[in-house]
Amino acid sequence: MSMRTRLLLTTSIIVMVVVGALSIGIYSTFSKQLMQQVDKGLDSRVVTIAESLRERNQNPDGDGDESDHDQSGTRQRNPLTDALLPTRFDTVTQVIDPVGNVVIALGQVDLPISEETLQIANNPQGGVSRFTISLDGDRYRVLTVPLVGGGALQIAKDINDLERAQNGMRGWLFALGPVGILLAGIAGWWVARRTARPIQQLADAAEDIALTRDLSTTLDIHGDREIEQLASSFNTMLSALQQSSDQQKQLVQDASHELRTPLTSLRANAELLQRDSLDNATKQAVLRDIAAEIDELTDLSSELTALASDQRLVEEPEEINLREACDDIATRASRRTGRTVSVTSTDPASVRVRPSQFDRAVGNLVDNALKFCPTPDNVEINIVGSRVEVIDHGQGISDADKPLVFDRFYRATATRALPGSGLGLAIVKQFADDHEAVVTITDTPGGGATVALSFANWTS
Repeated sequence: MSMRTRLLLTTSIIVMVVVGALSIGIYSTFSKQLMQQVDKGLDSRVVTIAESLRERNQNPDGDGDESDHDQSGTRQRNPLTDALLPTRFDTVTQVIDPVGNVVIALGQVDLPISEETLQIANNPQGGVSRFTISLDGDRYRVLTVPLVGGGALQIAKDINDLERAQNGMRGWLFALGPVGILLAGIAGWWVARRTARPIQQLADAAEDIALTRDLSTTLDIHGDREIEQLASSFNTMLSALQQSSDQQKQLVQDASHELRTPLTSLRANAELLQRDSLDNATKQAVLRDIAAEIDELTDLSSELTALASDQRLVEEPEEINLREACDDIATRASRRTGRTVSVTSTDPASVRVRPSQFDRAVGNLVDNALKFCPTPDNVEINIVGSRVEVIDHGQGISDADKPLVFDRFYRATATRALPGSGLGLAIVKQFADDHEAVVTITDTPGGGATVALSFANWTS
């Protein structure tokens, strides 16, 4: 199911539930309020009748029509009793004695006498009863209250108008509910379409890029801030992938070029060894050349592997002390070359780096310094806080070459005759970029070059 469909269904269901709950709540509240108004009207009638009867009892000699009473206790229709006269036009009134005989009745219907009614008639403290019944096809709300001295008073009010109002309201709610749900569905469809369209464009672009392998594509997608941010992030990712792809292609091309020279030399030397007329001294010289070419190929392969592999994926950063790490590097270099590599420090810091990557980067700086520095001169590693400087006193690096020496396979004009792959400083630059460090080259006073690594993430 698509996201657009899910949004549409979710919105419609939520609105349906909300509209249904509101409709039920409104209808219930409206019906309850109407019924409460009817009950209040009946209560008011009871109070009015009670007041009239009290006044009549206090004035027993008042006007009255004795012909309206039946001394035998039989039922009389529509007596013009002063107390009940106001109720005859809008309510049904009925008075019963304790045994259930109807003493007085006003109205066009007979109210039912139930067991509950008789209990109220025989108990002045029996409370009141309220219920709704149907009589002759009409609906009535009935209130029964006890009378002092026995009997009960029943008053009923026609609630057909009330129920018609309820039915009308129920009809409107049932009619407006689907309309609200339909409008909500349309709004949900519009919101879902507006939200899903840029995402669909992004998905289509991703599929197109996967098919064409064209990383130069730039997405122009507009929408909400989050959508535009997603598109911008996607463009940034494409740019990074394009740059990485270009670097890989360049690396392959440069590696092919650099490998061609030693391989050609090895082929020529191998063909030379096949000659029967070659004297022993020449053979030994050729073999030494072959060994040197193999060593160069081995170094080149190792450095290409270091550049191609992402150490961020295979090694976790650790906190190391710069003095201790540089002492180890200097000791190994001195043991390997027989040259002196000294280490000095001032308040050496601890930094979070990938140890193997750090050893290779600083080791490359030391190897370059030893290679380009005359034999009698020492190579120095100087540590000041979080800054590591590798200092040599050789021929130095010209100002024209300084911006380029960190490029892969770049060889300065003055050093092209010396062995090397041209990848050592590129590895140093990659290490610096991976660890948010800065690598700089300056001239050493008196001659030579000083290459420094400055770390941002460090502790004292």
